[in-house]
Amino acid sequence: MDIEKLKTLVRDNPVQAAAGALAVLLIAGVVAFTIYLNGQGNNKGFAVEGSRLIVVKDGMTTADIAELLHEKKLVKNPAAFKMEARWKGLATKLQAGAYQIDGGMSNQQIVDVMVKGRIKQVRFTVPEGYSVAKTAKKLEAEGLGSADKFMAAAKDYAPYPYMQTDDSNVLFKAEGFIYPATYDFPVGISEQEMLKMMVAQFDKEMQSSGIAKTVAERNLPLRDVVNMASMVELEAVFAEEQPKIAGVFLKRVAIGMPIQSDTTIQYLLGTQKEVVTFADTKIQSPYNTYQNPGLPPGPIGSPGLTAIKAVLQPEQTDYLYFVAEKDGHHRFTKTYAEHLKAIEEIG
Repeated sequence: MDIEKLKTLVRDNPVQAAAGALAVLLIAGVVAFTIYLNGQGNNKGFAVEGSRLIVVKDGMTTADIAELLHEKKLVKNPAAFKMEARWKGLATKLQAGAYQIDGGMSNQQIVDVMVKGRIKQVRFTVPEGYSVAKTAKKLEAEGLGSADKFMAAAKDYAPYPYMQTDDSNVLFKAEGFIYPATYDFPVGISEQEMLKMMVAQFDKEMQSSGIAKTVAERNLPLRDVVNMASMVELEAVFAEEQPKIAGVFLKRVAIGMPIQSDTTIQYLLGTQKEVVTFADTKIQSPYNTYQNPGLPPGPIGSPGLTAIKAVLQPEQTDYLYFVAEKDGHHRFTKTYAEHLKAIEEIG
């Protein structure tokens, strides 16, 4: 409505003009409020990536839920979340129960999830190469359980013969046998039951893929194959390089040369260092493959099927060394002199 028309309307019908002006103001107010809610309800940049399990208990108010979501790093502005729920008339429909919220969801999306209904299962993904400790921390970060309880359960859990070991240096008997995959867990499942499902999935994959049969026919300990595969998994950024890396490691073992994998240093340090220093390689530990020939006491993470298959079908080459290029690929060399030159050229 332009100014001249509004002046004419005021002259001819002041009551109708007042009503029209009020309607314009109301619409403008609604638009402004909607823009404000959308702006304050954008949680990207604040929210932590990944899913979080949120448990709403009986008696919790909208304000309580908003604060809980804020504590879990899902909602940036608790007041804006409360307004979103009330604006939609849904404040009384947020029911007690368990909900899985993805980091980065807007307030509107979160309210919609919590109104649609409680979940009966929660989804959790174990990435390839993850160790017991990293899996435990991820579980806890997503609100699915206690990291300490999961690690305690993994310490001596070895339900299958190929998992057994008498080596007292092994930190977790379940290490390497937590199959990397996405799981749907019933809400409220214990850490022990989650571990049981993950390890059972590993055994299922070994049987269905034919790997269990292959290692039996070759008289190879599956634990040793998984041990080697865990290093291959963590060394290779690109899957196509896994057979070549496996070939290098197996060749080193065959000639009595230490495997010299940085991944084992990172495992014993308990952190992912971008650069493993010379001092790190001198650390006294059975897991230090720079100081000790042969395999470490046990796997250092959960390899995927491709890494395990790479160990069983390694690429036969004359290479003994490799160094990472800046894009994650590796440059392979035959001699130590060539290896040093490659390091210098890559910089």
